[in-house]
Amino acid sequence: MENETTIDEFYTDFINELKATLTYREIEVPDDLVLKTEIDKAIGEINRCRRFVPTEEKRYDIKYKDMIVPMCMFALSKVGVEGENSHSENGVQRIYVSDGEYPHELMSRIVPLIK
Repeated sequence: MENETTIDEFYTDFINELKATLTYREIEVPDDLVLKTEIDKAIGEINRCRRFVPTEEKRYDIKYKDMIVPMCMFALSKVGVEGENSHSENGVQRIYVSDGEYPHELMSRIVPLIK
């Protein structure tokens, strides 16, 4: 694959887990760079909420590792409906738990560091 050289080893497990989950749920799997971007956004949001300053050695607080893929899945499932709280189409109504990129109940698990 052409973009594999641009994705460092850090992302490999996350990308593989995302691909497997998306495939299982029969959701179109975007290319690795899109998945990397979603992973970076999720980690960035965790760090922002946590008030965690990443380093090259420690990109995020490891106790929040299990939140990264679910956050990515939530964001990817809302592609095309960004900014909507709900919508109806062909008699099907969808109501979203959160109007943001990530659900509140997931984000509420992040405990900020005291600064």
